[in-house]
This record gives sequence, structure tokens and C-alpha cells, in this order.
Amino acid sequence: MKTFTFRSATAKDLEALVALERAVEASLPNREMFAIDDEDFYVPIVEGAGHILLAFDQFQKLAGVSVIRFPALDDPENLGLEVGLSGKALCRVRHAESIFIRPDCGGMGLASRLLTDNLMYTDGVGRDLCFATIWPLNAPSLKLHLSCGFHIRAFALKYGGKARFVLMRSTKPLSFSENVTYVDAADSVHHTELLERHAVGTGCRLNSSGTLEIAYRRLAGDTAR
Repeated sequence: MKTFTFRSATAKDLEALVALERAVEASLPNREMFAIDDEDFYVPIVEGAGHILLAFDQFQKLAGVSVIRFPALDDPENLGLEVGLSGKALCRVRHAESIFIRPDCGGMGLASRLLTDNLMYTDGVGRDLCFATIWPLNAPSLKLHLSCGFHIRAFALKYGGKARFVLMRSTKPLSFSENVTYVDAADSVHHTELLERHAVGTGCRLNSSGTLEIAYRRLAGDTAR
């Protein structure tokens, strides 16, 4: 079993980071799953506008990456805008931009470790509203983020028109009604309708025919229709 060590990224790591990102994208069954970035995107993050956590295998080869970014108040891509935040509230936003794992290191809990450790590392900087975007059919990423306290709060077209759920990590435990509505993950119209009526995506499952479905619930006490 592989063992891993972790450290923060510096500018010297960005070439290897981008190379791994492209190798992971090339290995995916659908390119819609993952939006890649170039090295220039990561420079401000390692300079202080966020934090990048790296994982290395026992041979000190890069095995995985977690990227968290602190968007500016006037950043048009600030995900807080997708849930109606405005003004100084946008300064409280951080983005869990991406997690990518070397294919031979999958299934070892590395993605979960990278995400949870990077969230902990960036706690306490005044960015308590954490967001992420996920392709609706990316079941592993949905399960990972949902297990880490994120919930689906919006549906949007991002990264040049790619369908994405916008997930938000709650700052405190949420209470939900018992009633659950399951929706085909590919049914963007139904997702949009439910989310606009303040339903929250709280889970996902494969139904008996193998179709990925999203579980929606209402916040306790919410009477929106």
C-alpha cells in the first residue's frame, strides 16, 4: 500500500502540477468532468490568494493536488454570486477549485485527505463560505464533497458553457425535512426548478437501472414552493 507525504506548493511545483493535471484529464472517460487551468492561474494562489496542498508517494513523485483559491470581491467568477451573495459577503468566499489524483493512486482515500486537510489549512482566514463546482455526472466528486459537508445550492454553466452544480459548505449543521425528491443527475431543467425553490442537494445514489440520481430536501421550516 502506498504511503503519502504532504506539503504546500510553491512556484517551483507548478510545472509538475500542470503536467499531472493534463495527464489526469487525458485519462478521464469524459472531458466534461474536469476543467483544466494553465500555470498562470496558479501563480497568484501560491503567492497568497489561496493554498495548494500537494501529496507525494514514497518515491517523492507527485500523486495528488488540492487547490483552494480566494476570489476577489470584484471577481466575476466568485461563486458566491451564484447563490445571491453580494457586497462584503463575497470577501468571505473561498473556492475548492479542484482535486486531481494520479490514476494509479486512486481508491486510497487520497482525495478525501487532500480536501479535508486543505479545508482545515485555510480555515480561520475569514473565508468561511466555501464553494465548489462539479459536473453533474461526476459521481465520485459529488460523493466526496457531499461527505465533507458541501451541499448542492445552484446549477450554472461555467468554464465556457460546461454544466456544473455549485456546492456550498455550510458553516453550521443544517436541518432538513424528511421528504426526499430524487432527480436524474442529467436532468438540468428539474435541478434548476428545485434549486430555485430553495431545495438543497444533500446526497446522490445509483438507482436500480444504474442511473445517477441527486437527493433533494428542503431546509427544515422552509415553506417555499
